[in-house]
Formats: sequence, structure tokens, C-alpha cells
Amino acid sequence: MRLNALLNRLDRIVAWTLLALFFLMMVSGYMITRGFVSVHYGSILHTQLDLPIMALFSAHFSVRLKFALMRLRVKDSLALNIFCLTVGLASFLFVVYLDLWY
Repeated sequence: MRLNALLNRLDRIVAWTLLALFFLMMVSGYMITRGFVSVHYGSILHTQLDLPIMALFSAHFSVRLKFALMRLRVKDSLALNIFCLTVGLASFLFVVYLDLWY
């Protein structure tokens, strides 16, 4: 049970960090389209933020998936932890694949 409390606390930190990064991405997109400050710096910032955002989003999704499945009365076990970790890792690796090769 202590692990779940730690995961919940860590997930809150990840969620607030995600909010800040999404705000930065919105500002950098505005820098690209409206010329706010510099188009060059805006495009660099906009393209460099996608992988950290997706890594944090995958971690956030995995933790929330675990708690959602536990609310649906799935037993908290090693199999549930491995399943949620696999789903989060697969989604992140798919985004890395798309980012590197497309």
C-alpha cells in the first residue's frame, strides 16, 4: 500500500511538470506563428519538448491506468504492475520511433 501512495505522490509531480511543459510548448508555438521573441528559438524549443512531454505523459498514463484498473476491482499484483509498465513503455517507444524516423 505504501508503494501506491508513493506512486500517487510522484504522479502529482509528473502531472504538474506536464502542465508546465505543455504551457511552454504553447508559448513556443505562438513564438513560431506570431514572431513573439524569435522564430528560431521558438522552433527549437517546440521541437525539443516533444520527447520529454511524451515520456512524462507515458509515465502519468501508466500510473493512472493502474489506479483505474484497481478501481475496477483488478487485484493489485505484480502482473498488474508489469501490464501497466508495458503499456506505458510501448506507447513511449512508439512515439520515439515516430520522432526519430518520421
